Amino acid sequence: MIIKNAKIVLENKIINNGWLEIEDGIIKKINEGSYDADGLDLKGNWLLPGFIDCHVHGGYGVDFETGTLEGFETFSRKVVQEGITSYVQGSVTNSLDNNLNYMKQFSLFMNKKNISGAKCLGIHLEGPFISPEKKGAHELSLLEPPNISTLKLLIDASNNNIKIVTYAPDLQDGNFTKYLLDNNIIPSAGHTNISFSECEKDYKIGFRHITHLFNGMSGVSQYEPGLASFSLYKDDILCEVISDGIHINPDTLKLIYKIKGPEGICIITDAMNAKGLNDGEYKLGNLEVIKKGMKVSLKDSGVLAGAGATYDHNVRTFFNSIGNIKMNELIKMTSINISKQLNIFDKTGSIDINKKADLVVLDDQLNILKTIVEGRILYESK
Repeated sequence: MIIKNAKIVLENKIINNGWLEIEDGIIKKINEGSYDADGLDLKGNWLLPGFIDCHVHGGYGVDFETGTLEGFETFSRKVVQEGITSYVQGSVTNSLDNNLNYMKQFSLFMNKKNISGAKCLGIHLEGPFISPEKKGAHELSLLEPPNISTLKLLIDASNNNIKIVTYAPDLQDGNFTKYLLDNNIIPSAGHTNISFSECEKDYKIGFRHITHLFNGMSGVSQYEPGLASFSLYKDDILCEVISDGIHINPDTLKLIYKIKGPEGICIITDAMNAKGLNDGEYKLGNLEVIKKGMKVSLKDSGVLAGAGATYDHNVRTFFNSIGNIKMNELIKMTSINISKQLNIFDKTGSIDINKKADLVVLDDQLNILKTIVEGRILYESK
């Protein structure tokens, strides 16, 4: 397969007119200049590494809690229209019995081969190991402090498919953080009331990931700085950012970008099952929510409950809010940073020789034109 007449966005360079050769789903050549023979003609549009959403609960009527094997396959096929080529499926707080059942269903999906959709990388376990004070749209009665015994059960039931765990570091002594790292699971601080000074203990152990910065955490204060302050202060912490224009004010996005730079951000959706569906009433776990436009809120309190925006919308919102972002800075936030964090950068996350041809084609307004997963065109705009 040849892809030609493309503006190719590499990690440290932009080729204003170039072509790729793909063989068996792998990038074999990257060339500057024109290609005169037959090939997929991008007509001067942008070619980027495919987007990676490391925190998405669901969409199109499917989520971790309602997803059957068939449902998970449907979700995988649907998200390619957002430019997503890989994702980590988020869970919400559930009872242990329900979680064990969901994990087993999910492991069947993960074991299935030849799914014609985006590649699921595993589970982002959000809850139950979070703080009651910062629970957001999580069921209070089901929360528990970080518990290694419970986590072991979930890891086993998932067939070792848990990749990220959101937890409140202040509710454990450091052993939970260490256990996650020892088992190649990313410890992600979030839904916590931790103070700035308390963060240092687990930072020294090795946590370097933040769940949806500013949402569900102790914040920025001249008197009581919390996790948000610590996240901005430490250069080597990667911060998830929900850039839908609802969860974070666009001016705050500018602040985040100015402090963290493109190396410290990964754009996420935090989308729930109502993404891509009509406005109305839905459920997030056991909780009733209302979707109106891209905003999803708990029915009883109005608290934000996940999100209804697509990944490409969040990319455009971030790009337009900041202004003057170079395209090879943008791809750090959509694919490179998180692929490095997930330890898959040797295989995907950038356009490079011998990496998987996981690609997205965008026009100048960053609308999705095509999504390519391992060399297969799985979405084309009409």
